[in-house]
Amino acid sequence: MAGKLIDFNKGSKLYFRLGSYYYDKNNLDRALNYYERAAAVDPANPANQFNLACLLSELGHYQRSTKILQGIVKERNPGLSESWFWLAMNFGQQQQYREASYYLRKYLEQDPEGDYSWQAEEILDYLHTDLPMLSENKRKKIEDLCLQGIELTSLGEFQEAIKCFAKACDLEPELTVPRNNLALIWFQLGEIDKAIAVTREVLERQAQNVFANCNLAAFLHFVNDEVALRRQVQVLHGLWSDNPDEMLKLATTYGLMGMDRRAMHLLRELRESSYTYEVLLLLGIATYNCGYLAEAARIFEQANKLEPQSPYTIYRKYCEGGKGKIPYHLRTPNDAIAGIIEGNASPKDIKALENPAVWPQLLWVMEHCSTLARRRLCTAALDSNCSQLTDLLSSSVWRGVGRWQQEIYNILLEQGIVPWQSLEWHKELSLGAAAVLEEIMGILQEQDYGYLAQAMVNECWTSYWLRSRTPIRNRQLWTAALLVFVQGLENLETTAEKFGLVPARLAKAVKELTICF
Repeated sequence: MAGKLIDFNKGSKLYFRLGSYYYDKNNLDRALNYYERAAAVDPANPANQFNLACLLSELGHYQRSTKILQGIVKERNPGLSESWFWLAMNFGQQQQYREASYYLRKYLEQDPEGDYSWQAEEILDYLHTDLPMLSENKRKKIEDLCLQGIELTSLGEFQEAIKCFAKACDLEPELTVPRNNLALIWFQLGEIDKAIAVTREVLERQAQNVFANCNLAAFLHFVNDEVALRRQVQVLHGLWSDNPDEMLKLATTYGLMGMDRRAMHLLRELRESSYTYEVLLLLGIATYNCGYLAEAARIFEQANKLEPQSPYTIYRKYCEGGKGKIPYHLRTPNDAIAGIIEGNASPKDIKALENPAVWPQLLWVMEHCSTLARRRLCTAALDSNCSQLTDLLSSSVWRGVGRWQQEIYNILLEQGIVPWQSLEWHKELSLGAAAVLEEIMGILQEQDYGYLAQAMVNECWTSYWLRSRTPIRNRQLWTAALLVFVQGLENLETTAEKFGLVPARLAKAVKELTICF
């Protein structure tokens, strides 16, 4: 009998060859049968397990394939780094994109020059785009709903924002961004149980989701659930991402929980790849909170060079003596501005805005804060009845073209203040050039052209005149040219007739403007 026993190792090789034979013949069912036999006969052979897992993946048996591949990578088998790539493919096929990204990165770490490395890099680049694998129509609907939800949140209209994010979740349940936003709104409303429940839904779909894991830790910290929080902190320790926003979220979450050293080390690493004001400021805070005052002072100095008008420049002075811990949630250090933003403005806070020393900080905060906070600050500034401050707000509208300038413009108009009539905003122009600008702005206002058209005209004319210093001998010509610039060349003839100009001369003026612009 002993002589009739088949050597397991030889049997494994035979089954493997038969499996490969039928695989090449595209008979995948028979190939699967023999690969399964090979794995059963010699289960300790990782190559058998790997080939079985790859074929299972091709046949759509992703969960079974994943289980085998995870066993292979756990054993750290040399020569089978491609297991990481196939794990990524399995998760990608199941629309679990964050996990797919994680395993692609692990594959590139293990085998940066591997056979699939270029594919892994391409897929990673694609997965970093917003809302992968969606049709353009569905993508646009979800993006619009999320943007609308964010806007409503910034205005304090939380119930309406909830509806937007809930609709986005219904359109594509696998997406995590709408659910994470939804959880944060429930938290702001004090519905902690709902916030935690929504966050756990995200984690059921994407266990490695950085934002959801950080949110859950913050929620548990808030309700003082120490047992659950300890478990969640261990999860945080195992998270990693090459997305700077995600790592910033992780670092600030550590900071909010009082784990300053972990926050500091993460932010130090992040500074190497993302040298931004926010990263430097938070690194300075974490370093200060760890007690390294001299190092924190140097970091704050670097941050202050990037944003010299920020109210957070005061943190550099804290390092001279220490004033207790600095919070990570970046409440504005100026108490008057903070009180107004939070809706608790006192007459003293509004009075404080009359001080010109506060104005650079005020404008900086207006540029970087939410829509609701911006409205509160702008309204308080107007309530101070300081004409110089009102002029400053009016002139700020024309310093670039951005959403925050447009919102200030709208608030000023609501209060009966016409921003382009400010005495300060065009003082760099000659009297003639300023007169042209005032005239065209008046025309645009009468014809119901909004902020963007007016801002474009201001930028065009100011840029042109400061470069050319053209003597303004015919105001009508330049006013008409700016009007054509806004309305389009198809209106050139009509505009020339209306202003009593020769069309060719007007066309030449329009060309000069557009070339310079």
